[in-house]
Amino acid sequence: MAQHNDSIEPMFVPFDYVVNSFSRENNFFRFLRTECHVSEDDLIRLQCRYLIGSAKDGSIIYWQLDFNGNARSGKIMQYDATTGHRVKTAHAVNWVHSKLIQTGKLTGDFVLSQCLFGEHILHSDPIDNVVAIVESEKSALLGSLVYPRYTWLATGGRCNLTPHKTSALVNRTVILLPDVDAYDEWKERARLLFLPKRVIVSDLLQRIATDDEREKKIDIGDWLIDFLKARASEKCVDTDKAKPP
Repeated sequence: MAQHNDSIEPMFVPFDYVVNSFSRENNFFRFLRTECHVSEDDLIRLQCRYLIGSAKDGSIIYWQLDFNGNARSGKIMQYDATTGHRVKTAHAVNWVHSKLIQTGKLTGDFVLSQCLFGEHILHSDPIDNVVAIVESEKSALLGSLVYPRYTWLATGGRCNLTPHKTSALVNRTVILLPDVDAYDEWKERARLLFLPKRVIVSDLLQRIATDDEREKKIDIGDWLIDFLKARASEKCVDTDKAKPP
C-alpha cells in the first residue's frame, strides 16, 4: 500500500488513466438518473466539470486533480444504485494509485499527497465565485447540481480540512458545510485557514436536523438528495428561486 504524506513534493498518476476512465456508467450516476430524475444534460455537465470516471464494476472514480490539473490519484467508491448510499464492504473504497502499484504500473515508493476534490475547477472558475466545501465527494456533486453558481469542492475526509490541503483557496470567499456531527470541529479548523479572503462556517444542518438525523450523522448530501427528489415530484420551487444553504 502506498504511503500518504502532505509534506513532500506531490507525485502524479499519468493523466491517460483519467482520460480512459471518463464515463457516466457508474452506480451513483444511475441513482441520480433513475431515483432523482437528474437529466442527462446535467449528468454530462457534472461528468465534464469533475472529470468523473467509472470502473468496470460500476464504482465511481473521484479524481483528485490539483489546481494545475495534475492527477494526484483517484478515489474509487461503490454505491447502491437504488439508495445512493455508499456500499460499506471491505473492498468498497480503493485508490487508483494503489491498484496501479499492485499491477506493477506504478513503483511501490509512490507517495499520495492529497488535494481537494474539484480543486482543478478553481483554475477556470471566476475568483469571485463563492467556494462551498463539504466533506464527501458525493455531496460536492449534489451541491453542484442544486446550486451550480457555487464552486463545490470536497475534503474527502473530516480531518482533511487543513491549511496545506486548502492552500489553493487564496483570496476566495469560502463557505464550509460540515456534517452535522462535525460543526464544532470545522469551526475550530476554520480559524487555521489563513489564505481565503473570508471563511463562513454554515450552521444549516445544526438548525434543521432532527434528533433522528443527528443520530444518523447526516451530511449536506442527504439534504440535497431530498431536495432533488422533491423537485422531481414537483413539490419544490425552482432551483433559481431556492434559498442557498
